[in-house]
Amino acid sequence: MEVRSLMLDKLFGGKGKADEQENIGKITSDKAKSLIKQLSGGEVRQSKKIIDNIVVFTNASGGTGASTVMANVGFLAAEKGMRVLIVDLNIMYPSQHIFFAHGEAKLDKPDLFGYLIGKDALGDAIETNGNISLLYANNRTLMDSMNAESDIAVTNFQEAINKVRQLFDLVLIDCPMRVEHALCNTAFYIADSVYIVWDEGLSSIANTEKIRRNMAASGIDVYTKMKIILNKRTNIHYNNYPFQKLNIELVQILPFEPDIIYSSLRSEIFCEKGASSSKNADIFYNGMKELTNAVMENGGFIE
Repeated sequence: MEVRSLMLDKLFGGKGKADEQENIGKITSDKAKSLIKQLSGGEVRQSKKIIDNIVVFTNASGGTGASTVMANVGFLAAEKGMRVLIVDLNIMYPSQHIFFAHGEAKLDKPDLFGYLIGKDALGDAIETNGNISLLYANNRTLMDSMNAESDIAVTNFQEAINKVRQLFDLVLIDCPMRVEHALCNTAFYIADSVYIVWDEGLSSIANTEKIRRNMAASGIDVYTKMKIILNKRTNIHYNNYPFQKLNIELVQILPFEPDIIYSSLRSEIFCEKGASSSKNADIFYNGMKELTNAVMENGGFIE
């Protein structure tokens, strides 16, 4: 009752219950909306929500640039006002911290692995800078990677995803193509969408159907959630036959450009700091913007 009285005082501008009826007619729509915002946690931005917001990026063969593509998507989504969480499931060899982390990586620093084994709280393990947050493993070893496959680690990972999907607009998971590993398999299973990054190599085509069969064997719905991004395209013409044959959606084609690789080597996100006079660089940038929009729209983005 005391809390309600204080709320009424603030809403109606009075000092007690006797003033309620007298002041009701004086409440403007704007004042009511302003109060609702204050009572619900302050002035918040307009709602922007991706319904299916757990998105995995992976590769069909080594060196296709999946981590680079995902980092640029994360940056562009944050530029649109999305609250983005970047999760790097490469326990031994993470890469997303190269683009997003601030501060020195130390073993005693709370991280993804510490959370998975129950040592660290999830909130302590997440680094945040503006609209972009990061969850990754710091300087971990082979034994840590093996321990990340334990039942408790997988259970904790599932719980983490259930929590962060409510807290962030978009959760991007950089996941190695290790469907046989429990942690990665879980990521593929709980993801709303899985984007496999190809290059023009034959192995990308040859491996994709093997990947889908193996995923399907563990209950992953690959035929609706899996999509392809063709990266590092060098040929101006690309045959659509492989995608038709595999019955898989090609979401975006991105060109090969050395300046994009150089930007990554400088720990830069190309769409943020990359500089190039190349035509392909412009195509890549615009293609990344289209891809980011597609990721959001495929997730059921509403505004």
